[in-house]
Amino acid sequence: MLRLTVTGPDKAPKVFESDDEIITIGTAPDCTIAIAEKDAAAKHCHIERTAEGQYKLVDLETHAGTQVNGVRVNVQLLEDGDKLAIGGTSILVESGDPGEMRTDRVPLLRSRRRRHPVRRRRFLLPKRASQEKVFTFEDLRLVLDSIVEEQGAAALDEIRKLIDALYEEQKGAPLFESLEQERDNLLRMLQINKLLTGERNLKKLLEVVMDAVIEFTGAERGFLILREGPATVIKVARNFDREAIKKPEFKVSHTIAEEVIRTGKPIISSDALNDTKLPAAGSVADLKLRSLLCMPFKLRDEVLGCVYIDNRFETGVFVDSDLPLLQGFAEQAALAIENTRLFEENQRRQEELQRSREEVERLNEQLRDRVEKQYAELSKVKQDLMSQQKTVELKHDFSAIIGKSRSMLEVFLLLDKVLDTDEPVFIHGESGTGKELIARAVHFNSKRAKTGRLMSENVSAIPDTLLESELFGHEKGAFTGAIATKQGLFELAHRGTLFLDEIGDMSIEMQKKLLRALQEGELRRVGGKDVIKVDCRIISASNKDLRQLIKEQKFREDLFYRLNVVQITLPPLRERREDIPLLVEHFLERAAKENNQPKRKVEEVAYWYLQNYPWPGNVRELENEMRRSVALSDELITIDVLKEEIRSKDLFKANIKIPTGSALKDIVKEAIEDVERKVILKALEETGWKKTEAARALGISRPTLDAKIEAYGLEKGQAVK
Repeated sequence: MLRLTVTGPDKAPKVFESDDEIITIGTAPDCTIAIAEKDAAAKHCHIERTAEGQYKLVDLETHAGTQVNGVRVNVQLLEDGDKLAIGGTSILVESGDPGEMRTDRVPLLRSRRRRHPVRRRRFLLPKRASQEKVFTFEDLRLVLDSIVEEQGAAALDEIRKLIDALYEEQKGAPLFESLEQERDNLLRMLQINKLLTGERNLKKLLEVVMDAVIEFTGAERGFLILREGPATVIKVARNFDREAIKKPEFKVSHTIAEEVIRTGKPIISSDALNDTKLPAAGSVADLKLRSLLCMPFKLRDEVLGCVYIDNRFETGVFVDSDLPLLQGFAEQAALAIENTRLFEENQRRQEELQRSREEVERLNEQLRDRVEKQYAELSKVKQDLMSQQKTVELKHDFSAIIGKSRSMLEVFLLLDKVLDTDEPVFIHGESGTGKELIARAVHFNSKRAKTGRLMSENVSAIPDTLLESELFGHEKGAFTGAIATKQGLFELAHRGTLFLDEIGDMSIEMQKKLLRALQEGELRRVGGKDVIKVDCRIISASNKDLRQLIKEQKFREDLFYRLNVVQITLPPLRERREDIPLLVEHFLERAAKENNQPKRKVEEVAYWYLQNYPWPGNVRELENEMRRSVALSDELITIDVLKEEIRSKDLFKANIKIPTGSALKDIVKEAIEDVERKVILKALEETGWKKTEAARALGISRPTLDAKIEAYGLEKGQAVK
């Protein structure tokens, strides 16, 4: 027996005594102890008796909290004399003696939350041959009539008590009480159905569903989990106070929820912590769950999700007899949710349709003007290029450099002018644009190709201690490992050309030594004393802005002017997209020769993807992609073998063509239908041709999707083109 002395803000103490397993405390009138405390929650805390006979206080995650002896706690074992505090209300805990009664005690109200039924021992009579006869209701009526004749109508009350007792012996609850409970549940179901059918806001409807389930079952918390594609999403998370639960994804056992959604079968446990039949889930222990019920949420044999309810403080809250009623409610709620979703979708579509009509009229006008303008611009560019190719005659051969775009023709014109000189050339361009190809073209088209060699070095790949030796050479014994005299690149490129790539990464100290060699035209090997005269043309390159490096004092200004006599700027591949088909054909021919195989072809759609990709790695990236595509394809390179980054760019962008004699509206209609067909086919492939899921992903109804599939002649296994 537990004695609780409650002193509220009015300073009038009240004494309660109880031997209940759970004593609830809060402002709600159905609490065991109802307190008038403004800071308290409706269900603030409860005191439960443990299996060892001790009493434990549990705070129900309230904002104000509960204190024991001046310390705020969540869970605390209580001892005789402990003092609880909830705001301005204090509760003294004492061990009560059932032999001593007090006149000022207030009788306790039993908690309305259902208890796990106590199974009593059953007394079964042995079967006899006469008992094998089926006992009908007519037989029962005859027996009751005879009893009434002998003992009067008052005997029916005793018979009713006897039937209640026998029924409770077998089922765990009195018969008439069970019938009244079922009647109340059915009446409550009718009331809730009225709410479900009258609500048109999907978010509010989901909250109504969850609150109703919690009220039905006496659960502490409830979660409505719906399936969206391959994932599951917690749409509603509520507690018994009808408040939203924060961070619900950490409050449920996802293993159990996914198992119910996968199998479509409910899972119920009266003691989850000790239930060996539950799917293996560590979250059950982590969440300290006592009672657990997870019910599938179905609509016409399709599992939409599940209703997940639990109680962390009581065992036996949910029983098997709850399942039929909850199943019926879940089916009605699923239908209401689907109807509400369709209603909202219809409203949204009507609004979008009106906006679309106005937008289409405006866009049609813009599209007509844009198509005509772009067509005129493209025609002009094409004519300019053709006339330029006819009129420009180059003195040197640049066939090793693939490109016929306007920007590359400008590069060739500049090269044509500087090849016959010995002036230093600086090449600026992004990584992968072909700076070394330009350097080779400068050397092999100049007179130095006959008198000397082309030597090249990437200065960013060599540390300073080795770079000096690479450029200027070293004498035997100049440093550890110098076992013989070695000529540097300057000497090897004598009367030829020296190409220094990534010159912007050279250290300031090495820049000083390079500048001296360029100014004097002579050098000393590392460890040597003799001065060696050298004559070589310097070509340097960098993907960095050397002028910006000068401002940051990372590059010498005097060296920059020595190197940058003639500057050639290479355009990135994204600025000369018309060269992409030429480059693709060149790389395919090279791959065919290297592999001794027939040359691959590229389908037209794949060409469009290649030309619309920005190519951050420029020509080098395009070459690697072609080698990869050749390895993954047989005779034809399709979009399926291109890497994901290329395929994901403007996936369904309309490739508008202007056929001769076609009206603008026909062109637009054809482009829109082509995009729509590709989008629908892609959605069907991603959902495994599950039309309901594909329709949901596309935001259209199932009948609309079926009509589109039939109109476009789509079939399973058909590739997106």
